[in-house]
Amino acid sequence: MLYLAEVKIQNRGFVGGYKTELKLLASQGVDQTWNTVAGEEVIATDAIVDQTGKGTLYIVNLDNNKQLQGNPELAGPRVVNYLRHFSRTLEKSKSQEEEIEEWKTSLKIQGQEISRRQAELDQQQQILQQQQQELAHLEEEKNKLNGAWEQLRLEQQRLNENQANQGEIKGKLENLLTDIGSDSFNPENLHQAFSGVNTQQDLLNNYWQQLESQKVVLQQKQQELDSKKHYIEQCRQNLQSLENNLQKAIAGLHSDQILLQQKEDSLKQLNIYLEGFNRLDQEISFLGDDNDDIEIDFNALETMPLGDLEETVNNLKQETAKLVNFVNLQEEELTLQSDEVKIIQVKLIQANEVDKFNLETELADAQEAMKLLNETLVGQRRTLKRQQKMLNDHLKIFSRRKGIIDLDFANTINVRPVLDEIETQKNLIQQQRDKINSEINALRHSNAQVEHAINNQKQEYEQQQNQLNQEQEYWLQSYQDVTKTQAEINLLEQALHPIQEQLNHLRNNLQALEQSTQKFGHVFNELQSMF
Repeated sequence: MLYLAEVKIQNRGFVGGYKTELKLLASQGVDQTWNTVAGEEVIATDAIVDQTGKGTLYIVNLDNNKQLQGNPELAGPRVVNYLRHFSRTLEKSKSQEEEIEEWKTSLKIQGQEISRRQAELDQQQQILQQQQQELAHLEEEKNKLNGAWEQLRLEQQRLNENQANQGEIKGKLENLLTDIGSDSFNPENLHQAFSGVNTQQDLLNNYWQQLESQKVVLQQKQQELDSKKHYIEQCRQNLQSLENNLQKAIAGLHSDQILLQQKEDSLKQLNIYLEGFNRLDQEISFLGDDNDDIEIDFNALETMPLGDLEETVNNLKQETAKLVNFVNLQEEELTLQSDEVKIIQVKLIQANEVDKFNLETELADAQEAMKLLNETLVGQRRTLKRQQKMLNDHLKIFSRRKGIIDLDFANTINVRPVLDEIETQKNLIQQQRDKINSEINALRHSNAQVEHAINNQKQEYEQQQNQLNQEQEYWLQSYQDVTKTQAEINLLEQALHPIQEQLNHLRNNLQALEQSTQKFGHVFNELQSMF
């Protein structure tokens, strides 16, 4: 299981490496979500080979027994990736909310359009109902005519059966024709019904033409949507490739920055070593003979009364003791200042990025104060050495004149081999420092170029992402338009088909009625001609 952990403390091991204590902050579940670790769980590991500061975040893989699996990795790149993913999720959620609002608006508009079309269809339905009522009236007349026709047929049959009753039948036929009247066969009513049906058909034809036009426009928009969708998919793939390259570049820059930090830390350590060798050089040089020429009138000391010479030696002893005390105080102050520098250096190694700046300033001030104390002590040590040599020369003459011989007051120490070795080590350190300094400058120049390239890639990524968002918004708007058009077409088509079927049924009935009326009118005219 993956855990997010921060460095609590790091100590250098006895045989090299580091012993690091990590505090577990969060764990990743099986559903890829992160949960806070309850309480304070701390694990110790020596797998982190690089020196790191307190609060640095790592990703570690632990088994069920909280044993480390594999090497810890810095959490920076993964956290940046999670934040970027979270940002994209928020943007997507916001975009979906905007889509929902746009859908609501679109549905509202569609609802208004449907209401308008429904009102038109209701009006057409009322007109159709009126025509159906007229058709029903015509049906009644048709039935009436059919009854009359049937009666005529029966009468004609009776006439054929019984010629003797022609007079009676003729009278009845005359009465029947009088009852029916010529108005019953007026074709104007039928023509008006046909005219109404044709008018309704013209209106329906206009709607059918609008429907076909909308279908053509819908097909064009669907083709544009498919083409735009393919283009957006290509843009999304290009954006993903650019994001992968950007992540690799950021990871490489992060590695170079870590290497640069390590080089800078090594340079700081070499400077500390070089300063230590310089102090050691000064201190060892102090032990040797500096060959300073001290003007001493040895003839005057040889002829000086012994009491005066003793007094002079005592005065030199008192002055030398005072100078020794002063130098010792300066040495103690330098030691305290050196301890303070070491403490600040330890704090700087363990500090986080926020506190590093203040500690670096504090370290520079402490090192400058230590440098001034050391420079002051160099002169004080030389003065003390001359004073001690003068005292030794006086003591030699005073002891010899008192009859004390074979006393070695100040043997000169040959420290030249040590100084030569120190100089050799200083030169090696200086060469190593110059090499690391050159590498640091090269890394800084390279990192600056990489940062510039990453900034350009970020700008390009943002531009392509904005372009992709615009294309997606345009595609979504087009998709809503297509959906709206499709809904309008479906609604219009669903409404037109029943009306067209009713109108066709009405026309067929009128045509049948027209044929019956024409046939009956022909018979009616023949009967009238007979009488």
